[in-house]
Amino acid sequence: MSDINPPPGVPKTIKGPSGETLFYVATRKTTPTTDTTPKEVIVKTCANHWLEVQKEAEAIVAPGGRLIADPRARNARINSAYAKLWLSDNRFQWAGLAAFASKQVGCGLLHANTLSQRARQYDRVSGGDVGASFAYDAIAASSGEMFELLALGNTALFLDIYPLHLFYQRYGIERFKTCFKDRQNLAGKVLWPVDQKLLPFGYPFDEPLQGFELIDQGRVSDSVLIIARHEQLNVLQTIMYNRADMQALLRANQAEWVIDMPSGIAADIQLTLSAQCSPVSSMTENFPRTLSANLADKDQRMAFVIRAANRFKVLLHGQQRAEVERSIQAIGSGGGIS
Repeated sequence: MSDINPPPGVPKTIKGPSGETLFYVATRKTTPTTDTTPKEVIVKTCANHWLEVQKEAEAIVAPGGRLIADPRARNARINSAYAKLWLSDNRFQWAGLAAFASKQVGCGLLHANTLSQRARQYDRVSGGDVGASFAYDAIAASSGEMFELLALGNTALFLDIYPLHLFYQRYGIERFKTCFKDRQNLAGKVLWPVDQKLLPFGYPFDEPLQGFELIDQGRVSDSVLIIARHEQLNVLQTIMYNRADMQALLRANQAEWVIDMPSGIAADIQLTLSAQCSPVSSMTENFPRTLSANLADKDQRMAFVIRAANRFKVLLHGQQRAEVERSIQAIGSGGGIS
């Protein structure tokens, strides 16, 4: 519900019994007469607003209160939600970029799932070759582990950052600033797939507030980089890239990608700014294909993200904007990834 102005004599904000800020939402008359005098004022707290947008995010990944079991189906809904955000307001440029980045996670989920299935199939027909069987089991296990970690990061990031966009879009920057620190009080009342000790729900990092202030000032490109810092360093680094198992998986994938052995095992590390997984030269940003490159390293990964953000900006201001828009529309309607 968007802000509306209260009738004369009704304040827009008041203090509640515990000192919390209460916001005017609507006026309800208690008698069916022609008297227009407000009989009852409906107010909401910051917590009410945060719970509202958080539950909307949950409905996308956990309709009916249950997390969608298939991470690929969940990913498709996340991709669509990000795309629709950008389509509804082009100032949400991070969300447009995120639609492609999350789609790329979907490509990674597809690759990991396919690889795991093939490894199990080859294991069944290995003819008792112990060495081959061990290798296929290892491939299946590592692919399954990567699948689960990618799904965790994709879901947690969405539940963190999508509601921030909804709140700002619905209530504006002043209320966003007033309520920002209250979001953490919903911990335990909302879906959060991360250990609270590792990353507390709604922790008020500086970057989200800075990012939406920049959006409000019209500094859209700057906002992308600030929100991306929050995405990569505050959220994903904490829950994924600091993990020893994730680092080992990424090192193995990087080495296999560089030397291309065994063929077809490694996933390409790239971001394609289109609805498909396969690269398009002018619309694809690649991570360095060297043995020393390390995606788990926050500085190397942020450099990659910044290059992708800059490429996205160039495409939006160039002759390929229409093509980018068509891809985002396709993702928004549930398409993409093939």
